[in-house]
Amino acid sequence: MEQYHGHWWEPDTEVQIPGVFTLDDDGSGKLELVGGFDLAIFEEPRPGVRSYSGAQRRTPILLGRCGNESFTLVNCIPTRNVGFTEPTFQRFHVDQTLTGAWVRSRSEMVLRKAYVRLENLTAWARLDAWERTLRYPDDSDETATLRKVAPQHVDVDGWIYTLSLARGGFYNKETRARTTLIGDVTARIEIVPPSPMSVDEVNGKVQELTDWLTLATGSACGVIALGFEHVEEETHRDTRDSDGEPLRRTAYIESRGRRIYQASPDEPAVRLHDFRFTSSDMPFTEVLPRWLALRRKSRSAGNMYFGNFYAPPTYTEIRLFTMAVTAESLHAAIFENAGAQTTEQEVAEARKLVKDTLEHGRVRELVLQELKHRPTFQERMTHLAGVPNVDAVRLLIPDIQHWATELKKARNGVAHGATDKLTPEIFQIFVQTRDLLSLVYLQLLGFDAERQKRAANDTMQHWLAQEDDGANA
Repeated sequence: MEQYHGHWWEPDTEVQIPGVFTLDDDGSGKLELVGGFDLAIFEEPRPGVRSYSGAQRRTPILLGRCGNESFTLVNCIPTRNVGFTEPTFQRFHVDQTLTGAWVRSRSEMVLRKAYVRLENLTAWARLDAWERTLRYPDDSDETATLRKVAPQHVDVDGWIYTLSLARGGFYNKETRARTTLIGDVTARIEIVPPSPMSVDEVNGKVQELTDWLTLATGSACGVIALGFEHVEEETHRDTRDSDGEPLRRTAYIESRGRRIYQASPDEPAVRLHDFRFTSSDMPFTEVLPRWLALRRKSRSAGNMYFGNFYAPPTYTEIRLFTMAVTAESLHAAIFENAGAQTTEQEVAEARKLVKDTLEHGRVRELVLQELKHRPTFQERMTHLAGVPNVDAVRLLIPDIQHWATELKKARNGVAHGATDKLTPEIFQIFVQTRDLLSLVYLQLLGFDAERQKRAANDTMQHWLAQEDDGANA
């Protein structure tokens, strides 16, 4: 936990309030002011009459200075207010903290570069940075080398993404039992936009990257560190040359904030054989453009799907319902009306028959609303199961029609409170649907059948076909 004492103000105002900002280890922030801002919203029901609406205006950004340090507090939510229009005490919850420069709004285009370190990125990249040699037959000499690895650049719609490796060198770790020599390497991604970007834009790009690694590992991958460069450089004078020209340097901004999923950088990385794919299967410069295009084409489905990994576990019924909606949304976004058993011609003939038969009125409108060329939920699921490699899918879902039927019944049961539609299979159906969507993503990214089968065989849960109750009757 860190505490900062200073003065705080809203952008475009001159009123500065003293207060203490507390930044917890998990990135969450709390600002407590001695005094406060007038946040009350008043209405004027008629000229000359003002009344308090009961609402408070938002404080999306607060700026501060503590000593020589500049702070930008993002999405400040008032949680306590003592006093009315002239508060004597205020407390705010802070979602994101930017240290090093002032940013006047979340949409202000003032960032020229971003750096992000993500869980499991170093392990995923498989960068050839280590070299270890043994000398035989005399094995008393052993050497280790940290090699410099060339960065990998890729241009995605004018945005430059660079995967690079920072070498921390060797250092000793001494305990009472032994001395250990450790070499440190860390992968990071640098994002350079074609023109200055905003805080919101960076947050969106980072989410796309965490989702990509979550897909690659089959488990949540969080943000370890996030930093920016401001478009405006800082100026300072050399204390040894007071008459000299001001010196300019890059203004670095450190971003911290509490996320739904908190990274654990000191935990062991995902083991190589537990990855669903790594850079050895498809290089960074190839997989990232494909991933970003796919993620952006199915944004709502991606938000729901990867949210399932980041959010704390909840009731199986809720998780299954969310996964069913995700599958339907992904199919609609990528495949549109593929899988529909009826043709456009048949739908057109049916609509013509309704128009010719029914008189104008509410019943006619209701029927025409439903008569559209689109697949049913079960047809979408059946088509979706046919997208990845058939052998990989068979490991997860031995009976596709049974799975699609039970998924539809369970989804409708949760949505309409029909608990009799829920069976002991719902957890299995949830896992099958979640893992199927992973295979669909792998197929759409261009991974071959062997990679899909290895991912299904090594990293996903297998299920046996359900026995037919009628067969044993």
